[in-house]
Amino acid sequence: MANKTYNFKPDKNFKQGYVLTDENKEVIYEAIMTKWTLFLPFKFQFVNHLTNKTEEHKVSHTVTSSVSGFGGELQRMLTTKSSFKFDGKKIWDYLHEMGVRLNSSFSKGSLGMTYTMLLNGEPIATLATSMPDGKKFILTAKCCYDITTDEKYLDLAFLGAFALARTEQLINE
Repeated sequence: MANKTYNFKPDKNFKQGYVLTDENKEVIYEAIMTKWTLFLPFKFQFVNHLTNKTEEHKVSHTVTSSVSGFGGELQRMLTTKSSFKFDGKKIWDYLHEMGVRLNSSFSKGSLGMTYTMLLNGEPIATLATSMPDGKKFILTAKCCYDITTDEKYLDLAFLGAFALARTEQLINE
């Protein structure tokens, strides 16, 4: 299988869900919030339309902390810790236990971030901040990503984009 580029973005219904579309704008993967709560974890269905696999996961509210001090906004961005629990574990710990790491860098040619997803040290996907529907513009949206990966890594790449979109984590996690 060859690498393809997909577009990850919030769903149009603003229900805290996300969709992944292909070059034909067909939804091929989605995270659908099935239960919203004020204090308890939300329930999401993760649906891979290519494999017809559906999984339910509990996703807690996001918790963010940052170190304040001298250095302004860049300092705050670089020291922000942001996470949520995914099936009872911090999302970054959950991904690390599967052998997944995300290395970050500033994007070339746009104002955004590019993340290289590694599985056991080997690159499997690139997630670059983008605009909805993959529109090219110098500014990018934090919760939209162009994901380039092989279809066999789609579940992990989608989960990585989901984690980045729901948190304020910018730098290597």
